Amino acid sequence: MSTNKERIFVVGATGDIGSGVVRGLIKNRIDTTAYVRDEAKAKDLFKNELLTGHLSLVIGTYSSNEIYAKAVEGHTRLFLLVIVDPKRPTSMSDVKGTFGKLAYEKGVRQIVDLSSFTVRSAGKQGIIGYLHTTSEEKLWTLADEKSDTRSLVVLRPGAFMSNQFIYDVQPVKHLNKLISSESLSALTTWIDTKDISDCAVVVLTEPIEKHDRCVYEMGGESVSNEQRATIFSKVLGKAITYEQQSVETLYKMLISHGASHAFAYDIVSLTSENIVANPTPQLSILINRPLHTLEEWLQENVKAFQ
Repeated sequence: MSTNKERIFVVGATGDIGSGVVRGLIKNRIDTTAYVRDEAKAKDLFKNELLTGHLSLVIGTYSSNEIYAKAVEGHTRLFLLVIVDPKRPTSMSDVKGTFGKLAYEKGVRQIVDLSSFTVRSAGKQGIIGYLHTTSEEKLWTLADEKSDTRSLVVLRPGAFMSNQFIYDVQPVKHLNKLISSESLSALTTWIDTKDISDCAVVVLTEPIEKHDRCVYEMGGESVSNEQRATIFSKVLGKAITYEQQSVETLYKMLISHGASHAFAYDIVSLTSENIVANPTPQLSILINRPLHTLEEWLQENVKAFQ
């Protein structure tokens, strides 16, 4: 199924994961197209990669179907990362279904989809699981319509370590605390976005047959809130404690930041039910190194919390 001359199309190219995928592909001298909304941002982000001659930019949105359909033609593989408004529960599956269908019809042989661990652990129970489960269902159906020429690979990461930039920087800086509604002993399975990107690059550059129909769950390590506070204390060189807040407080905080009721309630439910992904040390087989630990990630990003 593989071709000698690959051309890879990346949707969601300017975030942590997508930009890592783009850089990894360019490092491998693979002709890559990044589908982006903000041209100026992309040109600044990928200024070095653009100089190689292996990277092209296409400017469009999730609703620019004609632009996307024309641009994706001639590519052999697609990395599909879609971030949508959870206030519209069908938005992710609508976009992924449309983009997946157009890609396969235009000759793409392999789609690598970024999904979520919640597909297996929660399914459609909760808005996050619903978004990703319904999206996967559409992509699997499309792939199986012509299974001899259409390959699908799904990546299901746990909690991004980079999520701590959103929730933990301010309380750590100003209160010397980590604050959440989980218990002290509750576990979260974290994954570095660099590990996700590196795994995606491997799948996108190895023979299509090798990874066809594979689902790769992704978890670096499971850490309790007590252990996380200890890691922060060690790396920052000061005492960081953990404070459990009420689920009502977390819910109201999420709503105040613009989250929908369904999303806020789902986050509260995930924390209170202790639904976590599983650590997957076997991913080291793919990326040829151990997965990053939370301590290693924090050491690389320590300045953000000081």
